Amino acid sequence: MLLWNVPGVMNSIRGWHDYAEDLLPAHFDTFLDYGCGSGAMLRRVVDRCKNAIGVDVDPGVLPSDPRALTLAVKEGERLPFPDGYFDVVTCLEVIEHVADERWTLRELARVLKADGTLILTTPHKGLLTWMDPGNIKFAFPRLHRLSHTLLGNRNYETRFGERRKNELRLISDISTNQENPWHRHYFYEEIRALADGSLETDLTEVWYPGMRAFWCVHIIWTGAFGSAPRWLHPFVSVLSRRKTRLGDQLVIRFRKRAAEQPGPGKFTRGSQGQDRCRI
Repeated sequence: MLLWNVPGVMNSIRGWHDYAEDLLPAHFDTFLDYGCGSGAMLRRVVDRCKNAIGVDVDPGVLPSDPRALTLAVKEGERLPFPDGYFDVVTCLEVIEHVADERWTLRELARVLKADGTLILTTPHKGLLTWMDPGNIKFAFPRLHRLSHTLLGNRNYETRFGERRKNELRLISDISTNQENPWHRHYFYEEIRALADGSLETDLTEVWYPGMRAFWCVHIIWTGAFGSAPRWLHPFVSVLSRRKTRLGDQLVIRFRKRAAEQPGPGKFTRGSQGQDRCRI
């Protein structure tokens, strides 16, 4: 059992969805979660806005929620939304997975309204971020396969195999449309250099020292003893609330510079109506 599935743990350990939610504006109508996965951020905002939309390159993870619209997209292809459509865009733990960060940030800026908010989270180059277990599959592929076999993972090929690489261009959730796939980490200055010129930095934070080191301990303990390391929970809970430059979690809030922009237009779904996000 994963640590964050233990009853009560999810309510006391803070993560990137919490950091992002804290930075949302008080009022907004249109919302996009880029790389929404199973919809964790969508569920937090869907009752706060008129239109909540999530997109992901993996159609198999998209949630089914009548209150929000979710769409499968292809990496590197223009998003199916007009310029300046969204009040808020979130990109949570996604930019480090894509092949072209600069293009991705430019496309998110395109669909964001003037004076709109873009919230981005990504791994920070902290003191212990080098222990990121997300890179074991690249650095030690045989060990990675063996560990999953020993842990009884029967879906290894589905998640990491050739079919996923060929059909979705993904290894797990990392794009293979790059020479050396890797779960990247950043300093703020590196993200700033990649961001579109229309995006002004409004706020930067670094949270949660040792996050990925604790993740490693959790994986090893669970594999060895078959249960989550509950003794780790108090430490993780406290550190997830710690803001420090040595932390693992970089959080940035951008605002799009107010300038002359095309009208927001209307997002349509053919015969199913317009300007309302429903499945």
